[in-house]
Amino acid sequence: MSVLRKPEQFQQEGSKVFRKAPVNRASIEGWVKISGGKAADAGRKANSASTRLGAAYDAVFNISLAVLCKNGWRCTAADGHHAQALEAACAYAGIGTSVFDEVDAMRDMRNNQYQGLEPTLQDVEYALDVMNRVAPRLLAYLSS
Repeated sequence: MSVLRKPEQFQQEGSKVFRKAPVNRASIEGWVKISGGKAADAGRKANSASTRLGAAYDAVFNISLAVLCKNGWRCTAADGHHAQALEAACAYAGIGTSVFDEVDAMRDMRNNQYQGLEPTLQDVEYALDVMNRVAPRLLAYLSS
């Protein structure tokens, strides 16, 4: 993939993931607050590896929902909604494909739980690194 897509482009391709919705400041603030709690959980070494990796992922995903809302979009529960929401949020924030590929790799690591695969400490460190680089960029976009 060379250029990250926004919701309009996904819709043109037939996606059912996005619907237009009014900007809701309370929802945006809520997702940012949830993201902060998830980031704290991800950094808490007493938590299990799966909790930490999932929390790092959720921190980025929740800010992504806020970015979409800022632009008048909401996600449905249609197949692919996580991948498309992350891609669209990165597109709005001007995050390039190589960094988005790292976000997508974190999503894949998080989804390994559905195969019964426990994340390694290296997986957790990778997810924390991605979260610590991407979340601030998404938050900066929200503040712009």
